[in-house]
Amino acid sequence: MAINKEQISEKVFNLLKGFGFKIESFDKEGKITVNPSEATRFVVQDPNILVRVDNSNDTIILNTSADLSEHELRPMLKNLSQDYLLNFDYKVFDKKIKAKGEQADIVRNSEKDMADVMEGFDTMTGSTKTSYQGLDNVKIVVKHKKPVNEEVRGARSRNIHSIFIQRGEERFKLPENNLAMARAMARHLQKGGETFDEVGTRIVEMAADYKSLGQFVNYVRKSKLVNEDNQVYVDLAIENVQNIRDTFKRLSGAKTYETAIQSLSETDDHIELDEDTTDIEALFTETHFDDKVASVMDNLKTLSVKRKAFEGYLTKAINKESFANLKNLLSESDVMDFATPHAKLGYQVSQLGFAANDPKLGNYLQGISRKLNAGSGLSQFEYGAIKSCLLSANTHNHNASAPQMTVEATYESFLNQFVEE
Repeated sequence: MAINKEQISEKVFNLLKGFGFKIESFDKEGKITVNPSEATRFVVQDPNILVRVDNSNDTIILNTSADLSEHELRPMLKNLSQDYLLNFDYKVFDKKIKAKGEQADIVRNSEKDMADVMEGFDTMTGSTKTSYQGLDNVKIVVKHKKPVNEEVRGARSRNIHSIFIQRGEERFKLPENNLAMARAMARHLQKGGETFDEVGTRIVEMAADYKSLGQFVNYVRKSKLVNEDNQVYVDLAIENVQNIRDTFKRLSGAKTYETAIQSLSETDDHIELDEDTTDIEALFTETHFDDKVASVMDNLKTLSVKRKAFEGYLTKAINKESFANLKNLLSESDVMDFATPHAKLGYQVSQLGFAANDPKLGNYLQGISRKLNAGSGLSQFEYGAIKSCLLSANTHNHNASAPQMTVEATYESFLNQFVEE
């Protein structure tokens, strides 16, 4: 079977979080990441635990001090490995883990354990006026406004005048000076795509949206135009800026490219657009925006309609779900001592996601789980979605011989604490 590596990392993180451990997650570059699905190493300093997801050898590796050799985590990780047909390796060590040391160790082995996102990309080099970054037969060419100072870290990513993508003798000027977009386009061409095919056009459109939405957010904040009536649209713009950034990152990856392409093709599958008559511009106190900012209003209206359509899709998907395996998935929590209500709820919501048959609903619930694990609040719709999922699970799994998984008043009260006002 095809191994879902992101799902494995999510499950490892949730197991550790379920025991109440304070976790630091690292990706293959050795950088700390807040997204568990991107992590390959999980460090717990107290008690002394290191878990590695070695994708090259299809192995989950658990390292602990000797006093933790009988900890419940060990058999649970072993079972997880068996569920995904992975190897399991357990080792005892006598030295204290430190996250800083772990990061340094990863950096030293970066050539062997490089992150998917930058796999294949050369280091940026060039002259004082031009920088180059290669990817097999594709090259990113960056023209600078000011001379590049090699002594300044990241100088080749700044003061950009224009960016070109070159393949053989063909050179294409990108319409936006966005390096993340350029890397996504370079990977697309390296994979056999074209600058003007469906995906290439979508990349260009996303870069334009990224710029315009970012300008809009900066403008309304700087001008102090954000209020209770229009906050939802500002939040919508911020959310989509982050979504575009994440999409570019996944499109740039050698191993994440295909799933990113699939996500792009599925984005509008469920969308049935109805007309939205809301005058968004009227919700802001200024009537004369800068042209660059005013042009984003139609974009925000479309995003708002798509969000409502997506929420409608999720509502229908929840009603169809049985969450048949939820009881078994939640049984793992019987041996866990959750440090905080956030940790417990984050774990349980992640199990809801794994039990869902609908992939869009499953991914949505995993996203809510990550928010809870990060200590973030829930929106009213997210709160309602969790409650509806639990009620649906009750409805489809209740029988005379098994206790119903009720939504207890205390659980509901806890959820209410994290609904964003």
